[in-house]
Amino acid sequence: MKLLAFERRWLRAIFEAILPSNADDQLSLGVADVPIDRFVDDVLEHAPGQFKAGLRASLWVVALSPLFVIGRFKTFDRLDARARSEVLRCLAQSDIYLVREQPLLFKMVACLGYGGMPAVQRQIGIHPTDSSPPDWAREPERE
Repeated sequence: MKLLAFERRWLRAIFEAILPSNADDQLSLGVADVPIDRFVDDVLEHAPGQFKAGLRASLWVVALSPLFVIGRFKTFDRLDARARSEVLRCLAQSDIYLVREQPLLFKMVACLGYGGMPAVQRQIGIHPTDSSPPDWAREPERE
């Protein structure tokens, strides 16, 4: 399964809302600072079909939720950072279980890629730190 360009934009916006750059003095790196797109490609290549379908369905729910959650006629990626956080907070507090779990799903996926980066591991104090980045994070070799 491949995500369409606008779905990738939506996914990146959700990940960046969850793990923004410079959110903390001790953790300057955010999702925007790591090759998260290559991580997503790797996940979509290797994950089971049910997971991929669930991820896509969840992506659409969150992307279109601003209309229903905060009354804004915009997709999630078109909101400012504060509104994005508000949408995720409201979704996480929903009385509907499947809605409430949407932010958690994206947090889990984003953290799997983000936390696999040695630079992030060093900043958050994981020891021992991986000596090299995962395969998906390595720069493609040039011929």
